Amino acid sequence: MTTVLPWHNSLWQQVLRSKQQNRLPHALLLCGPQGMGKALFARRLIEMLLCEQPQTEGLPCGHCKPCHLLRAETHPDLLQVQPAETGKQIPIDIIRNTIQFCGMTAHYGRYQIVIVNPAEAMNRNAANSLLKLLEEPPSSTMLMLISHQPMALLATIRSRCQRLDFSRPDHQLTKTWLQSQLKNPALDAQLLLNLSAQAPLAALTLVETKGMAKRRELFESLIELPYGKNDPVRIAESWNKLEVAQVLQWMLGWTMDIIRYATTNQTQHFLNYDYKETLKRLAKQFYLHDLFDLLDLQQEVYQLVTGSANVKSQGLLESLAIAWVKLGTQHRR
Repeated sequence: MTTVLPWHNSLWQQVLRSKQQNRLPHALLLCGPQGMGKALFARRLIEMLLCEQPQTEGLPCGHCKPCHLLRAETHPDLLQVQPAETGKQIPIDIIRNTIQFCGMTAHYGRYQIVIVNPAEAMNRNAANSLLKLLEEPPSSTMLMLISHQPMALLATIRSRCQRLDFSRPDHQLTKTWLQSQLKNPALDAQLLLNLSAQAPLAALTLVETKGMAKRRELFESLIELPYGKNDPVRIAESWNKLEVAQVLQWMLGWTMDIIRYATTNQTQHFLNYDYKETLKRLAKQFYLHDLFDLLDLQQEVYQLVTGSANVKSQGLLESLAIAWVKLGTQHRR
């Protein structure tokens, strides 16, 4: 049985009402930051839809044959569509196979269910092919698109799906849950959430993968660059050995906090309040227009790295390291 996450409750009740009223749509778009448990929510819904005798609140019985097949990952009425490798695209051939799957009769007379995760990994041809399926879905077919970047999807795909938005969870629920999961009570749950787009599963992963130590090393290497204490090419090489998208998110967060203080002289909205004093000092040393130029460059690099194009991250990281060095040559006297 899939784990029930407390910040899913309101969305789950919404779906459950639709099911009870026979108003479930043929396509759902589950969207929000990575680490909100969208795939777990989808799995919970699959268990309810394929179980022969779902219980109160849509819980699966756990005893029927479909439940056993789901646990064994062999249910013939469930198709999971994903890239062959992380970071790769979903090609049109896979979507064509998906369309054939949806045209078949369900083995257990309930639903034919397709999960596409992440949906933004579909290339243009694959997305257009899926659009045809969304326009004329076979009866008793349920398509679930899971997306961390819904705006990367075709607008026509988004418009044909009922949206379940996981990006605005109840803050107190997520903070309380995260604190209960942390083995070290000294860890700051709020800071972890700030560093994870308020996504509690991502925050927990940050702890389990020793991400905070990596973040500290990155920060220390970064703040030395404007003062000529590190070689930017060598530093970029060390950054490239980490999860590049995560590196860029941390950089963006630090730069935005510096700009916040430079423009307001206030720190109450800092995401990275553990580095507050250092960020305040940097805000006083650099020109605001240079900081905005750096922010623009970081955002551009982030879009390239997280987009579908194959890019060489080393060169992009070198350009960022050099930009931080230039801050030191242009700093206010």
